Amino acid sequence: MKVFECPFSLHARKSPKEWALVSREKKWNYLDCEIFIEGCVSVLKKEGVKPGDPVALIPTKAFPTPLLFFALFRIGAIACPINTYYPLETLSEQLDELRAPFILYPDEEELPKLKQIKISFSKLSVKGKKGGQSFLSKAARSTYLFTSGTTSKPKIACHTLGNHYYSALGSNAYLPIEKGDLYQLSLPLYHISGVALLFRTFMAGGSVALSEEVEGITHTSMVPTQLCRLLKEESLPKYRHILLGGASISPSLYYKAVARGLTVHPTYGMTEMSSQIATHFGDGSFSLGHPLPYREIRISSLGEIWVKGKTLFQGYLQGDGSLFLPLNEEGYFATSDLGIYSPTSGLQVTGRKDRLFISGGENIQPEEIEKLLKSIDGITHAQVVPIPDEEFGFRPTAYIESERSIKEEELISYLSSLLPKFKIPISFLDASDRNRTHKQ
Repeated sequence: MKVFECPFSLHARKSPKEWALVSREKKWNYLDCEIFIEGCVSVLKKEGVKPGDPVALIPTKAFPTPLLFFALFRIGAIACPINTYYPLETLSEQLDELRAPFILYPDEEELPKLKQIKISFSKLSVKGKKGGQSFLSKAARSTYLFTSGTTSKPKIACHTLGNHYYSALGSNAYLPIEKGDLYQLSLPLYHISGVALLFRTFMAGGSVALSEEVEGITHTSMVPTQLCRLLKEESLPKYRHILLGGASISPSLYYKAVARGLTVHPTYGMTEMSSQIATHFGDGSFSLGHPLPYREIRISSLGEIWVKGKTLFQGYLQGDGSLFLPLNEEGYFATSDLGIYSPTSGLQVTGRKDRLFISGGENIQPEEIEKLLKSIDGITHAQVVPIPDEEFGFRPTAYIESERSIKEEELISYLSSLLPKFKIPISFLDASDRNRTHKQ
């Protein structure tokens, strides 16, 4: 079928009193959410939002952000969540790149002057009417997400509703979510992993916990940094399943978690494949598991991981609104990850073809930081390298050469106005010192 029923209209009909969203203070059942979405749709249409419109969104982990995605999907609009790590000074540029004429924002957020139409969350809180069945087109563009690729400038990846739909179906086939289960919204909604979490939970009729303080959480997703912090606690939550991914996973971290009684599922995924690609569900030796349904993995003759399937994104957004999907001659998306795969022992990632590295679950492309450093008057050379870090996996460090004396505070202040905090180098060192060290 080319359509599927919106999970909120589906469960509002079949199990209206089942909880869909749970915070520490309040719960919303599927009927509550369906009525809110219908009201939100009516407001958005009155504001002029049309099918195909990119609509920017400053996401939170609170009500009503998860529902705003599905209100936009019902209209046929494209949800464009903004990475809240980025400085507000860059917001106007991001909106232009998204070609978004609207932005939805929390009332407490003070936005800079923008040419876009601004719609506050409170304005969207209008009670609607239960409208019966609502169907969504699998072919419709649904999200634009910023992602770091092999170039210094972040790209915008486009997904259809079908991409998210099949991603959730494949995940739920091996990591089932049932009514009454609580999946913690542990990852940001400007990442594919956060969006995927919503789809797999709501499609299954489960509940999304808006805070880690909600009692009875059964499922959660984490990056290794989060798991590392969790293991420092004396008493661990009684999670039934932990999906672990978003960065390089240390086997020792996995074994340490298992030894503490946690059920951890290491996973390999990426934005371009709508989150999960392969996941480990067995016991025994560590691996990233096997491809989930609707995905396919192939290892090239040079050891590069190639992927394709129904979860493969539609391409990167171009300046004219068109999409560019970079596939090789065999029809696969080349990931730039290097790895090995065995039908018995599963997938292992051994490295990268390019310089991209991951810090605390966030992609960092060194060239992006180097370009900004070299734009500073006096700096003639800049090189950013990953430094191993127990908690974050890697942190960026910059080696620079300069014709004048530049204070570290000046560099941090300049970069902070253009980059999110996780991309700011933790130290700035003299490149000549590094060169001397390498020659010895």
